[in-house]
Order: sequence, then C-alpha cells, then structure tokens
Amino acid sequence: MAFPMPILSLMKMVLPQSKWAREYCAAFTTVFFAWLVGPCEVKESEFKGRKENTVVHIKKCRFLEETNCVGMCTNLCKMPSQLFIKDTLGMPVNMVPNFDDMSCEMIFGQDPPQPDTDPAFVQPCYKLCKLSNKHQRDCNSQVKRKDEEIS
Repeated sequence: MAFPMPILSLMKMVLPQSKWAREYCAAFTTVFFAWLVGPCEVKESEFKGRKENTVVHIKKCRFLEETNCVGMCTNLCKMPSQLFIKDTLGMPVNMVPNFDDMSCEMIFGQDPPQPDTDPAFVQPCYKLCKLSNKHQRDCNSQVKRKDEEIS
C-alpha cells in the first residue's frame, strides 16, 4: 500500500462526505494521477440538485489504450480503484469508461452500480484485444463471483 494505514484512517476522518471532500478528491486526482492515466481535468456535475466540480474526465486513458482490453480495464482498474477509494478514504466513486473513445470519468460521491448491472461489464471485447475473448469472459465471471461473495 502506498500510504500507511494511520494516514488513511486520518484522511477518512478529515474528509467526511461533503462537497469540499468530493471536490478535493477530484482536484487531487487530476494533479497526482495524470502520470498514470493520462491528461485529465475536473468537470462540473450535479450532485443532489447542486453544481459541484466532482467529475474527473480522463481524456484518453493510458491504461486502456496500452492494454486495449475491456476486461483489464474493468477488472484491474475500475473495480479495484472503486473499492480502494471507498474502503480507504470512505469516498464512493463511480468510474465510467467510454470504450469508444477510450476516455473515462471518475464521479466522486456517486456509488458505482453492482457489476451485474454495470454497463462496463457487458461491453464486448475489442476486436484487437491482446487477450482472447475466453479470457475476457473468465475475468468478468471471476469479478462477479467475488462480488457475490462480498455481498
């Protein structure tokens, strides 16, 4: 883990669910994670009828572009990131990949849908995927089984 547990616990206490915390998480992400995912920017969204700057728009995700694999995006990035941010910071985040243009949105303060209703998990594999379609199906079924075990 990149941060010691006491620091993460402190962050969870200091950053309870609020407009400020959601906007802080979005701004932090654009500054400190652009090296990993690529250029990104904060966008305005509506949260419970109010305008907030809580959406991080990743213009073209490096991870998705390099792997060229839907299953790796959903299973090695989307699900683990959503769980990590929620479990360590107490901040729900919904990652919404756009498989057509390889962009992604991270919506801070929004709970993600369950994998069985998440549109990202019914996305067909890219024709030029570096993994086979069988491997893609295996990855998706493993995530669904793990999610069912957690529930």
